Amino acid sequence: MMTVLGIDIGGSSIKAGLVNTQGVISEKKTISIQELRNGNMVNNILDWIDTIMADNQPKAVGIGVPGLLSKDKRTILEVTNLPEIEGVRFVNQLYSKYPDIKFYFSNDANAAALGTYKFCPQVSTDCFGYITIGTGIGSAVIINGKLYEGGNGNGPELGMISLHNGKTIDDTAAKNGLIDICKKLYPAYQGNTIVNPDTLTAESLFRAANQNDPLALKTFESLGTNIAEALAIFIMLFDVTTIYIGGGISPSFKFLEKPIKEKLKSSLTNYYLENLVIEEASLGNDSGILGAAALCF
Repeated sequence: MMTVLGIDIGGSSIKAGLVNTQGVISEKKTISIQELRNGNMVNNILDWIDTIMADNQPKAVGIGVPGLLSKDKRTILEVTNLPEIEGVRFVNQLYSKYPDIKFYFSNDANAAALGTYKFCPQVSTDCFGYITIGTGIGSAVIINGKLYEGGNGNGPELGMISLHNGKTIDDTAAKNGLIDICKKLYPAYQGNTIVNPDTLTAESLFRAANQNDPLALKTFESLGTNIAEALAIFIMLFDVTTIYIGGGISPSFKFLEKPIKEKLKSSLTNYYLENLVIEEASLGNDSGILGAAALCF
């Protein structure tokens, strides 16, 4: 059975694992971005990949990057959270070391959507949108079983769309948006809450919501409304009515699902609502590795 290496470059860590054609992961590795920043970050990443390659012999390597790539998929153009790797031609450097191995690069959201299509048993359609929500918003579309990559190879960038208030969808519908919502609600809130505005994080709000904290639940409700406003744009632009939501915030989907669906009912026409499906992507924390690996199959 063919085995490939999937590498998921994220804003806080890089994860890697060997993946077979059934989506089974073995030899999983993780390293923090902070550790890689000690010295030359690009060289440190390449050295880390070398250590994995030395112990394994994958047939191919797929790499997901949280940013924009050149059309030939050889140069990293823009990565907001990792400016140190902008302009780097990783593929050329890797091919010079491993000329007999094929390397595939893609935007991480595109890769995750492809991984969801190939490996997720809940997917029963060949047309869907994929939204990853974490520090920012990633987006991708599968149309007729093919990854839509746009005119220059990167596909949709929903999170970068500017809104009327001068903010982007990244600002209002991702983790920072969640924290901003709570900070605005807190001063006027009169009820009991375990939320501490001085140590506020997305994770602390999730824990509070799990304890049915009213302020935390209200915060997620407002975030769900913001996400729905972005999804309405996405759904109408690409004419897809099945949406899978993944990323770091996906464990909070149970708090977001109701406000998302309620807002979409008032934002979309019956053409879209009739077959609308909004679900949590089920690949969990392995979605980045599986997505990167899916580029190879």
